[in-house]
Amino acid sequence: MKKLFLFLFAFVTFLIHSQSNQTLDFKIQFSPQTIYNQTMANSASYELTYEGSEEFLNTLKSSGVKNPTITNSTVDIESVFKTGKTNAEGNFPVVIEYLKSLDNKGNTIIPNGTLIYGKGSTSSLPKMDSIVAKGLDEASKNMIFEIVKNSFSQLTLPEKKIKIGEAFSQESPLTIPIGALNIDMSITTIYKLISIVDKNAYFDINQVYTANISSENLNNIIVSGTGTGKMTYDIPNYFASESVVDMKLMFDLKQDEFSIKLNSATSIKQTAKISKIK
Repeated sequence: MKKLFLFLFAFVTFLIHSQSNQTLDFKIQFSPQTIYNQTMANSASYELTYEGSEEFLNTLKSSGVKNPTITNSTVDIESVFKTGKTNAEGNFPVVIEYLKSLDNKGNTIIPNGTLIYGKGSTSSLPKMDSIVAKGLDEASKNMIFEIVKNSFSQLTLPEKKIKIGEAFSQESPLTIPIGALNIDMSITTIYKLISIVDKNAYFDINQVYTANISSENLNNIIVSGTGTGKMTYDIPNYFASESVVDMKLMFDLKQDEFSIKLNSATSIKQTAKISKIK
């Protein structure tokens, strides 16, 4: 029995030591002749609370403003991202087709069948260059195109060789409009590698939101926020097959006669099923 215990102890210790020495070659990359079926589900809730004099609060009430004002919203998007063959310059064509995009009221956000074209390579993220969307005016098409084009910057993560238990961080800007004001923030996202199982690597995600308040007009605003989540990384395809992030943001705006507090909670889940074009 004692020998069996020692054997099991040594075996478990070996497994733990072996896994901790595994190194992941991490990078985000699109491959040629590949289909990425993607989904994105975004749910958000906002609670806006007003504080102030009785006269101020009565004015809000008579105007039909609820205190607190609670708003909930959802967005569900399904799209397919296809890449073609690599040409002599090392580039390949890419096209995004939007299959479904609905808000919580059942309204279509991006018309079904909208196509966005571009080109990519294995050394850089795709660059989109044109959009085809039936039934949309030029202003709406340009707005959608810019949002989609800029969304690829969120995929820009550092290439790292990382072991289990190690982490890396990414800084990214965020601008949030509040009335006539724009609050500039920075997001620090920390990715910690938790385990590697078969062809997948699993990360914990932690975020900290910091406001960059330099103007004297914004000194009466307190902003804070955090986020937590998880990411599954498809090792052979160099791509995140699933990620979930829950974020909480708090704004506290104080004026002489009143103050406004905004608490928001947002959850974003993204998935990608990857297959090769035969």
